[in-house]
Amino acid sequence: MAFAGPARAQSAEAETLFREGKRLMKQGQIAEACDKLDASDRLEPTAGTELNLADCREQNGQLATAWATFVKAAAAAKRTDSDGRREAEARRRAAVLEPQLVYLTIAVPADRRIDGLVIKRNATVIDRALWDQRVPVDPGDYKISAQAPGYAPWTTSVAVKTKNKKVALPVLEKRADDLPDPASDGVVTEPAPPDDPVVTAGPAEPSRFTGARKLSIGLAVVGVAAIGLGVGFGRQATSTEDQADAICPDLACGEPHAVDLNATARSQALVANIGFAVGGAAIIGAAVLWFTGAPKSREALSIAPTLEPGRVGIRFARAF
Repeated sequence: MAFAGPARAQSAEAETLFREGKRLMKQGQIAEACDKLDASDRLEPTAGTELNLADCREQNGQLATAWATFVKAAAAAKRTDSDGRREAEARRRAAVLEPQLVYLTIAVPADRRIDGLVIKRNATVIDRALWDQRVPVDPGDYKISAQAPGYAPWTTSVAVKTKNKKVALPVLEKRADDLPDPASDGVVTEPAPPDDPVVTAGPAEPSRFTGARKLSIGLAVVGVAAIGLGVGFGRQATSTEDQADAICPDLACGEPHAVDLNATARSQALVANIGFAVGGAAIIGAAVLWFTGAPKSREALSIAPTLEPGRVGIRFARAF
């Protein structure tokens, strides 16, 4: 298909499918290659893509489809190519295939053309203009069916390989009253089952995680982090103080570096103390919020700290 190259599709999607189709053809995956080339042609039809698609269809044994695609490619090349080489190549290939085509004729006598008649070849609806016409088809097995309102459906099978075939539509039989309408494809609609009884659920159980308890969890996380900070700075303060003592073991030592280390150790110890204080306060607050923020329930148990003159304690209460 040397004539096809310059006429490739230009859009990214069509070009991607075109290249994948060419790759699959080289690997001998003909059916898959035809699908990719056909998708590329649907996205952006070009003479080059159609020439390659027609060649692929021919290699796949779809002679009628290949012939029709070559004819289509010739028409496209005539509109777009100035030198006429692709048009000539497409017409030459179509002429080579035409003597090899096999034809299927679906004969529908005039007295059998009833109102609403639908004839299909496999899943393809045959246009009325094609009734009684020789139509080239790819070699294969075909199911011919017919249906019309008020008549029993009819179907038959025909194998078209190397010889032309003709299928004549018989007289359709009137449908009995108790048979399903053919227009519904034989699907009988059953009455809908009665609705299920409606069950009314009781009030939903309140969530254990109220807003106060969510805040309690947040405070607990802050408390743990603060205590962890205190532990870290406390260890650093101890280590720094040990370094100062190693340099200057005497209390009256005036070594500048030792003095700086002592000052640093005191700062670290201060941060550690603040961390412990903040962490402890946050954890205590988290505990209070957790107990006092319990969801309201008829049988809820509440726990709250109490502070009275001369008395500190915890109050337990349960509602019934």
